[in-house]
Amino acid sequence: MFDNIKKALLFALPTNGGDAGVILLAVFVGLALPVTAAQILWVNTVTAVTLAFEPAEPGVMRRPPRPPDEPLLTRPLLVRVLFFSLLTMATTFAAFEWELARGRSLGSARTAPAWRLETLLGNRVVLGVALAVVPIQFAFTCAAPMQRFFRTELLGGVTWLVIAALGVALFVAVEADERVLRRLRVRRL
Repeated sequence: MFDNIKKALLFALPTNGGDAGVILLAVFVGLALPVTAAQILWVNTVTAVTLAFEPAEPGVMRRPPRPPDEPLLTRPLLVRVLFFSLLTMATTFAAFEWELARGRSLGSARTAPAWRLETLLGNRVVLGVALAVVPIQFAFTCAAPMQRFFRTELLGGVTWLVIAALGVALFVAVEADERVLRRLRVRRL
């Protein structure tokens, strides 16, 4: 149970921290907001579904009990949260600014960072759920009623490639981080 709470925190805090950071940075430097509140809610809703399918870590029942005074937010967990929040901010701003630099509309630029490949790749267990999420995400971008509600626009092929590249880069960073933790034999965050 404790592990599941930590996994949920490790998922929710960087996502929300990245979104909050994007908004704060945009406000402080006087840029248009890269994402709207409705778009943030959409991304969080779609990605939160994946948490329900996260399996227990192998050998979890063979591990010794955690120290009773161990805090919920340990230093390694907070470092990962900060690292992934910054990665989320960077990829969101990259997609947003790239679209604007190409002369695309604000709606198109906001659609690009609101559609994240990490939604599909952020959890290896949920490939089946991801396959179900793909048409929902495309509806978010392409269906007129959703476009009106979320203020999104249809994206071009090049933009989809950039989003995919940013998502793959983020996925590689997450996998590299996990590999480092395994090499360091960090079993508990």
